[in-house]
Amino acid sequence: MRTTSFKLSRFIGPVSFYKYAFSLAIPLGITNLLAISMGALDTLMISWIHQVSAVGTATQIEVIALNVVWACAAGTGIYAIQFFGAGDHKNLKRCFGLSVSCAAFVGILTYGVITFFSAAILHFYIQNDEVIWNGCQYLRIAKYAYILMSFQLSFSVIYRNLGKPFYPFVIGMITFLMKMLWNVLLIFGYAGFPKLGIIGAPLASCIAHSIALAVNIILAYKTKQPFVGQIREMFSYDIALIRRILPRIRPLLLNEILFGFGNTLFVKAFGFLGIEAMNAYYIGAKIGDLFFAVANGFSDSISSIIGISLGQGKLKEAGQQSMYLISMAIGLCLGAVILITWFSPFLVSLFEVQNASVLNNAIWIVRIFALRIGMRFFIVIIFGTLRTGGDTKALMFLDSGLMYMVGLSIAFGSILVFHVQSIVLVFLLCQTEYVLRILFGMMRYRKGLWKTNLVS
Repeated sequence: MRTTSFKLSRFIGPVSFYKYAFSLAIPLGITNLLAISMGALDTLMISWIHQVSAVGTATQIEVIALNVVWACAAGTGIYAIQFFGAGDHKNLKRCFGLSVSCAAFVGILTYGVITFFSAAILHFYIQNDEVIWNGCQYLRIAKYAYILMSFQLSFSVIYRNLGKPFYPFVIGMITFLMKMLWNVLLIFGYAGFPKLGIIGAPLASCIAHSIALAVNIILAYKTKQPFVGQIREMFSYDIALIRRILPRIRPLLLNEILFGFGNTLFVKAFGFLGIEAMNAYYIGAKIGDLFFAVANGFSDSISSIIGISLGQGKLKEAGQQSMYLISMAIGLCLGAVILITWFSPFLVSLFEVQNASVLNNAIWIVRIFALRIGMRFFIVIIFGTLRTGGDTKALMFLDSGLMYMVGLSIAFGSILVFHVQSIVLVFLLCQTEYVLRILFGMMRYRKGLWKTNLVS
């Protein structure tokens, strides 16, 4: 009995630790929630003009592009956090410059891909000419917004890594309010503005993210953030540093490309079940994404807390902190499952859904997302810890590896081989991926290979 009590006590941290963790996680969660809410806002307002499938399919390109930008920011962020913890602001600036350069490259590449291949890409996911045409109209404007969003993501990630959640929170709030205002004005044509319908949403994104990027740049320099400086300081491209960082970035980058594309392949699989199934999934997924944002905010706080300790050489302390976070995840897991399940009918009712089958399926998909998000709180501890310690190869197997070997195999197999016609049943079976991710992830976490100071 004494042994059990002792082991359990290792997972219970002091109140001051949880106050600090929540002081980071809450604003970061709200910031992520605001960012995801902009996509949900598009889906909600577009549902009122019956274009959910068009926008939902079109934004699969956004998923891949922003995943790649995030991988670059997170990869450089592994070192940025530890350089910050070690007080090395010179290399911190270089890390941020490299992140911005990657964002520029990915944003311009995405612009080119959409310009020349948008119709072919959308046709891969769905074979409905009207949906494809409307999706192309959306992307014709959205490709400009994706460049702006890429730069903005670099700023957001660096602030989170340095444990400064207030700045991205304020900027996220400004972006969301601007996006909501311009969506209403341009989609529906209020206050004398033209009624643009589906293209009003991406145009609103361009306006909102232009303002947000300008605020980001001005605020960073006005408040003298340690990651910004003169152009030559940030973009000196020190070859030795790049060679040092690249081995950690490559697995993350490959993982995010595979993971982002894999997420879109679920859309491809569900597309075989028809437009009604797609509409139900898109609505359920957008609601689920809102709560995923909170879990990802938790992940960002983990990276900041543990990464700074690792950068300071406090490896034992970092290990103890990660165990404290496990108990924190248990409470968040239970709360998320109960909350989302209880409110699922109300959340789905906010969307313009006239088909009873789509409505019922969307409610059940949200309930399954409740289980998925509950498990996500454990997964972000594992992933956030492994990533901060540079264990990115194991992370690639746990993330994209299990997605392809388990999740996608179940999705395509159940639909094309076993001819399951229920989107709800297929999506439920796919959650096996998350269960295995927790089991294998905990095995890797317990080995402690992530307890590494990368900058000394």
